[in-house]
Amino acid sequence: MTTSRWIRAQISRRAALRGLWTSAATLLTTGCGFPPETGEAFAPWDFPGDEERPELLAVGAAILAANPHNTQPWRFRVTPEEIELRADLERSLRTMDSLHREMWIGLGCAIENLVIAARANGRAVEVKLMPEADEAALVARVRLTPAEPAAEELYDAIPARHTNRGEYTSAPIERLEELLRAELQGQGTLSLTYHAAGEPRRLLESGIVDATKALLADEEMSEDSHHWYRHTEEEIDRHRDGTTLDATGNGATLRRFGKLTARPSAERAGEYWLANVERSQLGGAAFVILASADRNDRRQQLEIGRAYQRMHLRATSLGLAMQPHNQMAERQDREETLGSEPEFASRLASLVGPEGFGAQMIFRVGVPWDDAFSSPRRGLEEVIE
Repeated sequence: MTTSRWIRAQISRRAALRGLWTSAATLLTTGCGFPPETGEAFAPWDFPGDEERPELLAVGAAILAANPHNTQPWRFRVTPEEIELRADLERSLRTMDSLHREMWIGLGCAIENLVIAARANGRAVEVKLMPEADEAALVARVRLTPAEPAAEELYDAIPARHTNRGEYTSAPIERLEELLRAELQGQGTLSLTYHAAGEPRRLLESGIVDATKALLADEEMSEDSHHWYRHTEEEIDRHRDGTTLDATGNGATLRRFGKLTARPSAERAGEYWLANVERSQLGGAAFVILASADRNDRRQQLEIGRAYQRMHLRATSLGLAMQPHNQMAERQDREETLGSEPEFASRLASLVGPEGFGAQMIFRVGVPWDDAFSSPRRGLEEVIE
């Protein structure tokens, strides 16, 4: 039995219980506040829709990629023969991503979706990362040439992939590490450290909680994070980015009644976030750390993003959920920027497998109790120059 079929068999045995949970949540969220996933802000998830042009299908897939806090830090220049991906530095998380590490990882995620979709729609691709040394914002140039459509097994997962911040079961999943590790595709500059149980996992969980507390205690970081929160239906429709109450992973009751209240302050929102981390976001089959040989190398950050996107698409195709938990890495960047004591840098270093590799991102993976809602996205007309 293949690794994918083995994992599907394990998950199917839990499907009935998940179905009961989902039905109960749906009943609780009906009839109060505005419904999730409605309006033009969610239209890009209707992918591929009626579009037939390969270059626009590729960009349509790219804008559905994972990215930090749903900032969508990308711009595209598009012709039938070539797509340029550029970093939109105005969409920075500022002190939350003081080294722009997460921005570049998110751009790598977009590249991977773009490549998968182009190949599936009859284009061979040639990707050149950071092709112009004097143009720092030019992230990638992708050449497109006609070819037979490739059988891209991850293509159908692109519109189904969402970050799930809800509860997961903590049951182990056999061969999951093997499946995730395969998506590194033998790149020696990247590494994956898998923490399923024991003291390393406990240390990582406590580190995530402590980093969340430290982040919220840092007024600048807290405000910069809250800047991207969209509370009302009007805000979601106007910005078409950021995090929403439906996507926070909070319970159905809080989502239901939270929409009837005024926009919370950064402090109040932070209290909800911390409570949710401690209560609901430490479950799962495993926590994973993706690292690279040179933590500050932009190309390696892009490749980390490409690998993460493949992993998330693969997990989605199997009915698994994933959620980045980058608070320790964000605090590590903040420490470096401020020149302060490297508390979280040291804690992360002790949890990364290969000596000398630097942690780029942390995520959890497992069987979710409930499906995730989609996030608002800017459409093609807003991201193509």
